[in-house]
Amino acid sequence: MAITGCMRTTPTGALETMLNLPALHVFIKQEAASAAVRLKTLNLWRTNQPAHPEVLTEVIEKEPLLLAVSDRSPKEYIFDKKYKIQLYEEPKQDFNVIDLRIFTDGSKTRSGTGYGVFSEDLNIKIAAPLGAQNTVLQAECMGIIEAATATLARKVKDYSIRILSDSKSVLQALQSNTITSKLIYDCHQYLTELCANGNQVTLQWIKGHSDSRGNDAADELARKGLEMIAIGPDPIVPLPSRWPTMVIREHTKELQSKYWTEVRGCRQAKEALLQEDITRTEQYRKR
Repeated sequence: MAITGCMRTTPTGALETMLNLPALHVFIKQEAASAAVRLKTLNLWRTNQPAHPEVLTEVIEKEPLLLAVSDRSPKEYIFDKKYKIQLYEEPKQDFNVIDLRIFTDGSKTRSGTGYGVFSEDLNIKIAAPLGAQNTVLQAECMGIIEAATATLARKVKDYSIRILSDSKSVLQALQSNTITSKLIYDCHQYLTELCANGNQVTLQWIKGHSDSRGNDAADELARKGLEMIAIGPDPIVPLPSRWPTMVIREHTKELQSKYWTEVRGCRQAKEALLQEDITRTEQYRKR
């Protein structure tokens, strides 16, 4: 009330609906559920007290996939990396240099996620789907993993290998000495194995949609991959660490809407605020 400058008699529930803020008891349930899922993911969940399991059970009933494997992992510190990361493009592509070039890309829409790998040098053309819950960053990472796997399958040894990706986020995650993602750690392991065969491996950033034949081919394969039907249990790869938070917040919105509908009183406010309106909320907040 102090922040909005409203009248003393303004219903708290109406203010919460106008500003798109969950009621305090609903917000507390959200935070408790988020903590429970996080602890469950890290195998730290304990049910010593009878009331605690209910916090987790409620959100699991709403979305069973919350029990699936998460990409979140305890911190790993890695300082000795055999491969190189290059976060800039070459001023001029020198095709006289004998590099095996592999292009990777990822793509995502509301209906799905996919990745593609393309290399003329190694005759690689791979398009594969992931789940709808997975992120484009995970797709980009899977593209690099698939590039390393396909190269290992061809028993390439003592070559200079250049994997080109237009995802700086993945390359920066691989460059960091601290890893908190299972997928990034797996990618690191495959790249390390590729280097163990006497190969010099460089991961280079390339600008997307820059009329690069290899990058355009990888992009086309990635878009083809997201249109394919994933075969196997869902999720194909671990769920992104932020996905449970998104699911729980959507559940919070439903609880808040139900609370506002069922709360006693506020007849005139309910007539004026029939439903939540994000545009209206932003206008109120700017004032």
